[in-house]
Amino acid sequence: MILWILISLFVLFITWILLVPVILFLHTESNSYMVSLPGIFRVAVVPSDELFHIRGRAFFIPFRYHPFRQRRRKKKKETVKAKETEKPAKPAKKRWTGKTAGGIRLGIDLLRSVRIRRLYLDMDTDDFMLNAWLVPVFSLVNSDHIQLKANFTGNMSLLLDLRIRLGSMLYTFIRYKIRSIY
Repeated sequence: MILWILISLFVLFITWILLVPVILFLHTESNSYMVSLPGIFRVAVVPSDELFHIRGRAFFIPFRYHPFRQRRRKKKKETVKAKETEKPAKPAKKRWTGKTAGGIRLGIDLLRSVRIRRLYLDMDTDDFMLNAWLVPVFSLVNSDHIQLKANFTGNMSLLLDLRIRLGSMLYTFIRYKIRSIY
């Protein structure tokens, strides 16, 4: 009985991971950078004195990671290694099989499983000619969820909210592999 409960909880957990979207949220004006899988984990990059630190939560357990702090390390005794006289053989070069078209098709299909919930980009490239060329292109791309602007004042801001479903990416990858076999 307990085994069935554990197996059903495991299947429910895997189903949750595959069906719930991974959220990628970037907002440069408020310095908010976050990746999360609701109910499982959340990781945010937070600005601090030493450039940034990483704050997260995995299964409701909070943690912090400071990548730029020096840690105390135990000194290891140095061992003298004898020099090897033989040089290792070089591995054989792989031949190009000509399957880049299939890889590009897979990449495009995987990108289709990514949903852009909100994209706002206000940029200045410091090149007035390039900015002038970008204005009509951005006006063609703009929609309800995507707003791109080119300015001439030196401002740069990005708001990006992506939703990625791991289940649809896995389905696309398996479908591509099955097609390549037949």
